[in-house]
Amino acid sequence: MPEEPFVLVSLKEEKAKKLTQTLSNPTSRKILDLLSNKEYTESELSKELKQPMSTIHYNLKQLMEVGLIVVDEFHYSKKGREINHYKLANKIVIITPK
Repeated sequence: MPEEPFVLVSLKEEKAKKLTQTLSNPTSRKILDLLSNKEYTESELSKELKQPMSTIHYNLKQLMEVGLIVVDEFHYSKKGREINHYKLANKIVIITPK
């Protein structure tokens, strides 16, 4: 089943609250802005935005939950840990009253 090219949210849904909270967060908006140009890893975003990894991790999690970003690919670090590459989900966000 192909993925929808948009995120459709009713104002009555809890997801609308989550989406607006995520978009009102300045760090989330900065992450979205950076991801509009290229893919980034969590550590690259942390360095670029001069924010702690924990802050970046939290915001990436929120952005993924509302469907605005996705993990495009990953690679393994020297220590064998999976490193995700994040990118925009390229979706239109539609918020409706009902």
